[in-house]
Amino acid sequence: MKKTRLSISIMLIVALLFLMALTVGAADKIYAGKEINFLTVQPHVVAGTTLAGMFEEETGCKVNITAVPLPNCIEKPVLDVTSGVGHFDVIEYWYIGLGTLIENNVLADVTGWWNSKADELDFDDYMEAFVDAYTLMDGKRYGVPYDGDLWLLWYLKPIFEKYNLNPPATWDEYLECAKIITEGEKGNNVYGCGIMGAKDPLVLVGAFLSRLGSYGGSFFDSNDKPAVNSPEAVAALEGLVEQGKYAYSKPTAVHFDELMSGWTSGKIAMTEFWTDMGAMSDNPEESVIVGQWGAVPCPKGPGPKGQTIAPANAGWGLGVSTLSKNEEIAIAFMEFAARPDVCLDLNVVVGGLDPVRWSTLDNPGFVDFVSQEVVDAIRKAHQHAVFWPRSALWFELQEPLTDNLSLALSGDKSPQQALDDTQKAWEEILKN
Repeated sequence: MKKTRLSISIMLIVALLFLMALTVGAADKIYAGKEINFLTVQPHVVAGTTLAGMFEEETGCKVNITAVPLPNCIEKPVLDVTSGVGHFDVIEYWYIGLGTLIENNVLADVTGWWNSKADELDFDDYMEAFVDAYTLMDGKRYGVPYDGDLWLLWYLKPIFEKYNLNPPATWDEYLECAKIITEGEKGNNVYGCGIMGAKDPLVLVGAFLSRLGSYGGSFFDSNDKPAVNSPEAVAALEGLVEQGKYAYSKPTAVHFDELMSGWTSGKIAMTEFWTDMGAMSDNPEESVIVGQWGAVPCPKGPGPKGQTIAPANAGWGLGVSTLSKNEEIAIAFMEFAARPDVCLDLNVVVGGLDPVRWSTLDNPGFVDFVSQEVVDAIRKAHQHAVFWPRSALWFELQEPLTDNLSLALSGDKSPQQALDDTQKAWEEILKN
């Protein structure tokens, strides 16, 4: 009986000591018992949750996550600040909305923090193209690069081998491959290409920019005047419309989900998509093309202005709200997300994040996760990155562009007319 009581006493003491150790350990963490609110976007919930868990484990701070749909990703933080609510501490922002966010005093100026941490966090390791496009405006810094979105060209090796084709290096070769495959696979429900042409700026303007930039065109000229109906722009849209004739489904009805369904079922021979496509294609529960894909940079445009580009379609930064009630912790969270080791961890989960640091591309774990082929394609594409405008007027400007691109793709307007109408609309908007 005495032995039993002694054993129970010892067990109780051990359990008590264990609980005390846990409590002390938690209390030792710098932000134990604190909370912050993090606004992310729905496609990045996995990455955001992973990041939040890592931060809580290291600091003790709980991170409450709110995920907003992509169409509301700029509107939500603007309303949070302009209404005076100030619910969010850290904001994930689409880089094209930087002008709008700054105009509405949503993001805190973190220039001083950036300069003081540049060496410690090795900001020189960031991919140069993303650094200023994602964080800098009027000489001030407003965040850190978080998701390095760009499009590559993905293709199915068995289909290309069947027709003795190489992945296209130019848009002329792309069209030829699309024709050969679509015509050769009649009756098999396989198409030469897949184009995301749904009436959503993210994908439709993205599809246009992939061609516009590679043709040597741009939305604005060197004097910041609209150039959306330049000869290069018209030729790029003509190419997109012609390619659509050999595409999966009707391009105007294809968004992210429709494209992924066609691609992972082996019905699309090639398509443009973000750099995490390979990991998404290799889930055997959802894909019949596991290990059968390849990746190269998007094709080069024709003529002397033609170039290989990295079309920066989407792309995200992390910033601190001007109304944050926990500014110190919010900055600490942003700093944590900027660390090279944390960036790597977030790039080796299927969570919707693409690399922003060169060291990630060099890491064997990342190479194993995405393949050397994808790493090589990213490096080559980065020789010339092409970005969307970041003006506070961009969201107004992209409306007539999206409308007219959709009308051209559906055949209701010629490419020339669609872009002439866009040019007129832009000139009117900018006049006011």
